[in-house]
This record gives sequence, C-alpha cells and structure tokens, in this order.
Amino acid sequence: MLLAVQPLKTNFKVKHTMQSDRKDGIQISDFFGSIFVLCVVFLFSSTSLFPQVVNNSLIESNAIKSGRYAVTFPALETIEAEESEAIITIGSSILQYATDGRCITEQLDIPNHNVYNLAISGANPYTEMIQIPKLIEAHPRAVLLDLGPNSLWNFYESDSLDEYIQFRLTILSITMPFNTSLEWEHLLRERDREYIATTSAERMNLTSSYSQLALDRVLLQHSHDLLELDYVDRKIPGVGDEGWLEYLQTPRFLAPNFETKNQSEVDLWFEENMPNRVRYGVYNPLSNGTLNHLALEYAIEQLTNAGIDVFMVAPPHHPQIYDYLEHGQIDGHNHTLEYFEGKYGAIPINWFWEKWEPGMFRDRNHLGDIGREYYCERIADELNLYYA
Repeated sequence: MLLAVQPLKTNFKVKHTMQSDRKDGIQISDFFGSIFVLCVVFLFSSTSLFPQVVNNSLIESNAIKSGRYAVTFPALETIEAEESEAIITIGSSILQYATDGRCITEQLDIPNHNVYNLAISGANPYTEMIQIPKLIEAHPRAVLLDLGPNSLWNFYESDSLDEYIQFRLTILSITMPFNTSLEWEHLLRERDREYIATTSAERMNLTSSYSQLALDRVLLQHSHDLLELDYVDRKIPGVGDEGWLEYLQTPRFLAPNFETKNQSEVDLWFEENMPNRVRYGVYNPLSNGTLNHLALEYAIEQLTNAGIDVFMVAPPHHPQIYDYLEHGQIDGHNHTLEYFEGKYGAIPINWFWEKWEPGMFRDRNHLGDIGREYYCERIADELNLYYA
C-alpha cells in the first residue's frame, strides 16, 4: 500500500509545482498585457472618445459661460444628416436674437426647407470663418450671413477682444471633426494660431484646458439635488436629445429690457451711452482691408463656389441711434455690400436704414419679441420671393 501511495504523492508535488509556476507566469504576462491594453484604450479615448465626452459636456453643462459656444460643429453634423434642405443663419448676436428659425420655416412657401439659427454672441467674420468648410459639407441651400456695419471694423489692441478670440477659437478647435479643412489658417494672426489644433496632441492639449472643469460640471449637473448644491440649468439640450433640433432652429432669447422701461428711461439711456458708442468700430465700418473683410471674402467665395446662396443680412438698430450718426458714417458698409454682390453674386438684404418701431427692440441693436416676429415675416418674404 505504501509503495502504491508514494508515487501518487510525488506526482502531485510535481503537478502542483508546475501549476504554481504556470500561475506565476500567467500573472506576469497578464500584468504586462493589461498595461498594453490600457495604453491602447487611453490612446484611443484620448484622441476620440474623451474629447467627445468633453465636447458634449461643454454644451450640456455650465462648464463655459454658455454651452451655445460649443454647438457649431455638432449642429452642422446634425443638419448634414437631415433629409430636408437647410437654410443656415450665422453671425453675431444681432442675428442670433433676431432669428426664430421655426417661425421662418413655417412661413416659407418652398417645401421641405428648414431654417436653423447658428449665430452666436460676440461672433465676427474672423472667428466664424473656421466653420465654413464644415458648413459647406452640410450642403445647405442658403446661408443667411450677418453683414451689418458691426461686422466691418478693424481689430484694435484690446485684452477683452483677444480673450474672446482665444476662447472662441479654442472651443471651435476642440469641437471640430478631425478631418475638417484648415484652409483658412493663413488668414489668422500669428498670435491666434496657437489656439488651433492641427494634431491629436494639440487637440488633447486644448481639450485638457476644459476637461476637468467640464467633467466637474457634469457631476454637479447630475448630483446637485442629492448634495444640495447650487446649480443653474441653462437648458441647452444635449446633442441628439429631445429638443436638440428645435433648439438649433429656435434658441433661447434675451429677456425684455427696453420693453420694460418708459420712454424717458429709454431716452436717458441713449443720452448717456450713445455719444461714446457712436465712435466705436461697429458704427464706423470700413470699406475693405480689415481682418473681417478678408474673412468675409474667404467665406463668401467658398460658399458661392460651392453653389450655396449667400444672403448678406443687415437688420436695423433701434431708431434712436440714427440721431447720433453723421452723414456718410456708414458708407463703408454700403460699399462692402456692393463689392460682394458684384464679385460673387451675394444677395444683400440691407434693412439697416429702415426705422422699425421702437417697441420692436429690447436694446440699441437687438430685436425683442415683437421685432423678432416682424423679422420672421420679412425674411420669409425675401426667401419666398427669391425662390419663387
């Protein structure tokens, strides 16, 4: 019996030793294999998934002063996927708060067309030219381009202006698709080119400047009730969520301002503010030679060459501002419209000198609720007439 048992014990030890060695070997190989997989996953997520998470959180959370600044490229991708014909508004807050895309769409006589509002506060042709290649890929029927006197001033030494340009270019750069053309890059000032990502590493570097803040705000967004923390929901729908398409047509508008004041209060505002403001670049447009003119030339040329109709829209300002303008002060605007109409066939819709009712404005240059309804009727009439 002993002789029979002994070999079994010896054999067991040998097997146990071999299994132990194999187990140690598996642990070592698994360790290095895991490290390799983690590296691959990190590289993948850092160049594609992680920026996408940050981009979405910029729109949906309070990570930046308004998620609308991150909407441009996701919006264009959404519009490109739609089956209907698109008419897209781009430009400054003047068109942002004038354009109710849903209202205009409903008044169009041309079927299967939708009007979208991608204008953004503070925008100027220099910053907005970055979206032009992607805008062309979306194949809109037409672009309503903000081209009032406010678009034709030359840049000046200003920390606040430089900060806005840095902010806007950075957000556009980290949200644009990797394959977006950079054909406009040569038009940028040398100081601004550092805010444009041309490689994955540069994209990650720019993204990282907002990543922690964005993710922190997402956590706050989903846990503020539980933790009883202060949180203000700006109510911008997430990309593809319910209400996203509606938001791209009709965003949130400014609250009433002048509409809540009596006439003497409005008069006082103009008396105290317009003597200085009338000297600003927005009321002293140049005919050519500015960075904004160069950007407009690039944008209009590219859009019209792609077969996209360009409407140059100049809404009026509050009628009381005209009392402060001198004869010929806005001539640079008229010359600019004539130039782009003659060279590229862009269509001017120049209402700047029309005096709309004071009650249509919420301040000196933005339309209020009543003005927005009137703008809706007028712009729909222009589009219906052109495409009749």
